[in-house]
Amino acid sequence: MRDSSYVTRNFLALGTGEIASRLIAFGVTIYLARILGAESYGVIAIAVGVTLYFSRIADFGIEVVGTKEIAKFPDSINHLVSAVMSVRLTFAALLTCFTILGAQLFLPEPERTILSIYFFTLIPIAASTKWIHLGFENARPIGLSRIVGEMLVLGIVLCLVRSSNELWGVPFAQIAGECCIAFILIMVLRQQNYKFGFCWDWATALPIFIRASPILLQTLLWLFIYNSDLIFLRLFRDRESVGYYAAAYTLICFLANIGFSYGMSLLPTLTRLGAGSSGEKSLYQAALAHAYAVSLPISIGGCLLASKIVNMGFGDGYTNSILALQILIWCIPLSVIRMVPWAALIARGRQKLLLKATIYSVLVNIALNLLLIPRYGINGAAIATVITECLTGVLMLKYAANNELSFTALRRFWRPTVASFFMTVALIVLRQSNLAISLIFGAIIYGLTLTILGGIRLRKWQLPAFNI
Repeated sequence: MRDSSYVTRNFLALGTGEIASRLIAFGVTIYLARILGAESYGVIAIAVGVTLYFSRIADFGIEVVGTKEIAKFPDSINHLVSAVMSVRLTFAALLTCFTILGAQLFLPEPERTILSIYFFTLIPIAASTKWIHLGFENARPIGLSRIVGEMLVLGIVLCLVRSSNELWGVPFAQIAGECCIAFILIMVLRQQNYKFGFCWDWATALPIFIRASPILLQTLLWLFIYNSDLIFLRLFRDRESVGYYAAAYTLICFLANIGFSYGMSLLPTLTRLGAGSSGEKSLYQAALAHAYAVSLPISIGGCLLASKIVNMGFGDGYTNSILALQILIWCIPLSVIRMVPWAALIARGRQKLLLKATIYSVLVNIALNLLLIPRYGINGAAIATVITECLTGVLMLKYAANNELSFTALRRFWRPTVASFFMTVALIVLRQSNLAISLIFGAIIYGLTLTILGGIRLRKWQLPAFNI
């Protein structure tokens, strides 16, 4: 129970920061889309998409593997962090120079200038100490820094970007936000008397970067899975289809990032417990049940309320996105549940198995896109994505089972399933109500039913706890 409380505390800190920061970022997106117009906003969208790939390269998977290293070797933090950060910052500086040179040589304006400015964000991303805080199982500074950073981005954008002539203000705001996040996290560590400096110790850093390389490749491949849907839709359909699918995928990306936060909350605790321990197996099986209990009602609610969600978020012009969202929403339980074996395998140092599962998924996803998109359009792309998520989850659960991490008992799922059934009935009865009322009453019915069945344990002066 103590280990579960560590995970819950860290997830609440990460998840709250993730939700708040992404809501602020969504507000920035809406403002920019309205102020800049479709053409200029398209420049920003492309620049953000390109920078996303390079930001993952600049991080080099250290956010994941570094978290495990800190949890495993907390006493050697000063030297370990200095060695890793020195190599990563040097690499990010070189990467920034090469990417800016490439943009200046091969891109037209305004993409040349906008991307060149965006590439400066690689430096503060490499300077981030988020992985250290996660390794210490203290995610609160991360959530707070994300909120402050996004608020800074919002303020700068509102002050500097008033028309398409001020497009440069958008990447400038992003640089300021990333620098703010990195600075806050470093200052928190300094207040705790941790001191880091430049230390070129290749013998210490190189093994960590080698262990992180499969995570980097897995991340880049998974980004390709998302982009491949859009690429094939553009090849076989039209720009309108891409827009409808991207709108439906917006909510999925938001919820999937919350699932990633849960996996990152599990990672340091599983590492600390140690491979093969009774605590590791107990937490692993409990986490699978908890992931199911949280994600199942989200998918059911999202499926039943898809039309209201799309109409409120994007307007009547995106009606074609509704069915795609109803299909895509079933990625959520698959995505959240697979984060449990993902975290467990990384804690055991089995990153190559995760890369193997992702490679299989990429191949299947490409085949499914070629088969389904020409005939079924965005709905075919959604089906391909759900099947890909299912395959990835099954493979990761299988690899975990092969490493003596067996799946949890099915009897642990009956309470969330029954509670979801009653929630479904309530949402059908309330189908004429507005979205807010449906969401609130659906959540109340689910939580109340789960409590009555004993799935939620109420504790005085403490957060409710799952009893699943």
